[in-house]
Amino acid sequence: MHNDPLHSMIPLERYRTLIGTMVSQNDGWNESFWLRFAAQAVVMCPDSPPLLARRIREIADALLEHSTWYQTLASPARFVVSAMLIQQNIPVARFSAEHARIAEMMSGVGLRHGRFYETVAVLILLMSPDHQPSSMLEMERLKAIYDQMKRFHWWLTGPDDLPACAALAQCPGSAEVLVARVEEAYQQLHATGVPTGEHLQTAANLLPLAGIDINQAVARYRGLAAALTERTGALGEAHYDPLALLTLLDHEPGLVIQRLTAVSNELDLFQPEEQGAANILIASDLTFLDLVRCDRNRTPLTQTPAAAGMLRTLHAYHLASAVLLSQVEPHLVQLVGAIGASPGPYL
Repeated sequence: MHNDPLHSMIPLERYRTLIGTMVSQNDGWNESFWLRFAAQAVVMCPDSPPLLARRIREIADALLEHSTWYQTLASPARFVVSAMLIQQNIPVARFSAEHARIAEMMSGVGLRHGRFYETVAVLILLMSPDHQPSSMLEMERLKAIYDQMKRFHWWLTGPDDLPACAALAQCPGSAEVLVARVEEAYQQLHATGVPTGEHLQTAANLLPLAGIDINQAVARYRGLAAALTERTGALGEAHYDPLALLTLLDHEPGLVIQRLTAVSNELDLFQPEEQGAANILIASDLTFLDLVRCDRNRTPLTQTPAAAGMLRTLHAYHLASAVLLSQVEPHLVQLVGAIGASPGPYL
């Protein structure tokens, strides 16, 4: 494991290098915004930054050919899709075929779908270990999870929850049991002062991915929230979802938050145009990748059993990170509208 690039890299420095290679002065604001998330998606990939930059743009060009059918692929969000295909080693042809087939099956089981949410949900389904072509049984499980969410929160649950449903579908248990865990997390977090709404629902949807008792997962989240509040004086809306991703780590909350705030501050200096939710989201990913290599005593996970556990945690991280990426688009639309630019293909 010592030769594994995951153990030798510094995530923040790797991200800086990738950005310096990938983002061009000729890119518009939208392209630059999504390329930053694309860089984050390939931080762990061992290829050289110039090669990754070239592959991301080449795959994005290939995806653009399918934009007649998938509006997301006509927007700069295709750079993120391209990076996630590289991250998961999924050929473009396979993704395109599965995208069309899964969309048809979603319609067949009565699931509302479309836009970036559908695309990310397809990517998450393709992340399943030893994934076979998706079946109607898989779509029916997805629909059952969605329906259970709708039963608890009909006014919040919509197509934007499809990626979370796809991620939860990879957890053991029936749809009823899985969503009962989510609802328990939702109610417990709300009882501690987290306001109800979409951010709380997304955070609660991610907690079962930790693979631990839901009460323990909520306790981790509370510990992180308390440490962040103590350090910064407030828990902002932009932190609700990233903290859920960080509950995948079994580390002392103070250390996690110290790293998160340090990385976030560095990103604010390095890319000040993304200050706020975007940098916090990227910082949570970089913090996770930095700390997942060690246990809570900061001992490197180099032994085989520990390394296997780390790989399972990394898989859960990829699912959670993809879910959070799927939620970025609406915020971009709002920001584009706020600065008076045309939202173009995002709507």
